[in-house]
Formats: sequence, structure tokens, C-alpha cells
Amino acid sequence: MKLDRPVTPITIDGSNKRFIHFILDAINSGILILDNEERIIFSNSKATSLLASEGTLVGRKFNELFPPADRKILGPNLIKIAKAQGEFDGDVMLRGSDKNDFVARLAIASWKEEGNYTHVVSISDLSRLKEIEKLLRGSERMIYLGQMLDDISHQIRNPVLAIGGFARRLLKAKKNEPEYVKVILEEAGRLERLLDVLTQFIRLPRPRFSLQKVENVFDLMDDLARDLCKKMNIKVEISALHPSDKVVATDLTLLRKAIEPVLINACEACKEMEDQRKGFVSVGFEQPEKSSKALRITVSDSGIGIRPPFMQRIFYPFFTTKTGHVGMGLTFTKRITEELEADIHVESALGKGTKVTVELPGDRRKKIRTRPL
Repeated sequence: MKLDRPVTPITIDGSNKRFIHFILDAINSGILILDNEERIIFSNSKATSLLASEGTLVGRKFNELFPPADRKILGPNLIKIAKAQGEFDGDVMLRGSDKNDFVARLAIASWKEEGNYTHVVSISDLSRLKEIEKLLRGSERMIYLGQMLDDISHQIRNPVLAIGGFARRLLKAKKNEPEYVKVILEEAGRLERLLDVLTQFIRLPRPRFSLQKVENVFDLMDDLARDLCKKMNIKVEISALHPSDKVVATDLTLLRKAIEPVLINACEACKEMEDQRKGFVSVGFEQPEKSSKALRITVSDSGIGIRPPFMQRIFYPFFTTKTGHVGMGLTFTKRITEELEADIHVESALGKGTKVTVELPGDRRKKIRTRPL
């Protein structure tokens, strides 16, 4: 908007300084002003309530507002960006007044005059927004569990009807009927296996992410593949891992639970071949160059493959083509890979085998948090 007359600058003196402070206090965001040494020289009441565990923020250094892990690199980097570009705007973790960390929207505007910088910092607490996002994710899980409930009732109904029916026949029978007892025991065992698997699925813990060297993941998968294939008498080929300084953000315990059903399925597919001697499982490791993922794990087999109509259903709860199986193995795999923020892809050709690819994320911290600018 073009003004018809020049704007008269406001002189900050004792009379209007209090009014400006009043305006800044009325803003529903934390406002800080930093001097050339990145020291806080002003804090409105919202910023104080968000960040000051005791006393005042005035006099503290800007980088002291961050969790200890980010004070050395992230805080100074943000100021450097603001100096170079005039501003910074992004989400960061800050240490709150209750000494717990919270997600905040941080905006920094830098002003240079006579060689000295003044920085104005705006802070918005995103905790409530993140709680809503968490509730939405929880709602999605509840919908998923609700859909599972229909499948569970169907899975339980059949053995319960069989048990009830044969039990009534036993009551009416005038002599022992061992075949009835056998059916009852088989169906009861099926129910026990189903309930055991469902309990494991419901109680599956949340991931506890940690940064792991690629070699640690390789060692885990190498041991798991060799042990399972040896037990199932299937040949296994494991590709070598090239040296790397990359790290993977994952939970090794849950990762093992995710890959185990994939390896078992691969071995069973080989066993279903007419000539089992030609069956083998191969486990490969790649480090994608042009990808946000740090490690790609592939499990391939030379087995019978998956029929095309079944491909879209392989992750469905209780879907199985094998007698005596509950059909939850790949359901576990799918859920865990999603929790680990990993990608999973399945390719299969009937009579030629199946290939499952799992891609694991690397260090999810941005470079701005890990490398000085």
C-alpha cells in the first residue's frame, strides 16, 4: 500500500515504552528481544510463563532455551540463518518452564544497525496441536481395531460352534466318541492360539527409537536369517555389507519381530516347491543414495510365489492360505514397519518367488541440529 505522506517514526522513551510493553504482553505468543550477544533483554509474560522455570528470562542466553542436546549447535545455527537471511521460521523443541520439552513454532527476525544485531523472537506453543494430531492417530487405530473386531468374531465363531456342537453330541452319546473329543481339543487349541496372537498384537509396545549403526542392523538380520533357515532346512544367501558411516533410526527388538514373519514365509514358500533342493532364501542390504531412507533390506525367495488375487490381502488380519495358521504374521510386519516409519513393498511372480523390501529411516534430525553452519 502506497502512503501519501511519510510515516513519522515512534521514539521509544519512558512515556510510550510502557505502552509498547503492554502491547507485547497482550500478544498470545511468547516474544523475546535479543541483543548483539544473543542475550535476552526483553521477555513478555507469555514467553516467561512458557520458558522460565524460575525468575526471569532477561539476562539468559538464547541457546539456553533449548534442550541440552541442541544448545551447542541448533541455537547458534538459527541465529546465523536469521542474520544471513533476515529471518528464520520453523518448528523446534524448546525446554519449558516445567523442565519438559515441547514443540514450538519459532520465528526470528534480525535487524542490523551500525554493525550490531537485534533479534526479535516469536514463540508459539504447538503442544495442543500435537496432542490433537496424536488423538487423530489414536482414532485411526481404533477404527482399524474396530474393523479387526468383525474378523475376530468370525474367527472365534466357527470353533466355538464346533466345540458346542460336539460337546452336545457327547452328552447324548451312550458310548465314548473319541473323534468328538479330538475335534473339541483341536478347536480349543485353535482358539488358544488365536487369543495368544491377538494378545501379542494388542500389547505390542511402542517403538523406542535409537540411532543404530548400519552394521548393528546387519548383524541382527544375519543372525536371524541364518537361525531360521537352519531350523527350516532352507539354504540362505546373505549379501555383504559395504562399510558406511550411516546410522538407522529404529527399534532393533521390534525390527526383528517385523522381519521374522517375512523370513518364515520365504522358507515355507520354498518348502512348497516340488523340488525343495532348489529352494533358497536371500537377504540383501543396500544403502540408497537418492532417498530419505538409510537402509534397504530385501528378503527374496525362489518359492512358489503369491497368486495375483491374494496380493492385495497379504497384510489383512487372519488372511492365510495355509492350514493351521492364524494369518497374523504379515499383519504384525505391516503394523511394526508403520510404527518404525519404514516403508515395505512386496513383489511376487507365481512360480518364480517373492521379494519383500523394507526401507528404514536414517537420522531424522535435520542437519541444522547436527552440524554447525
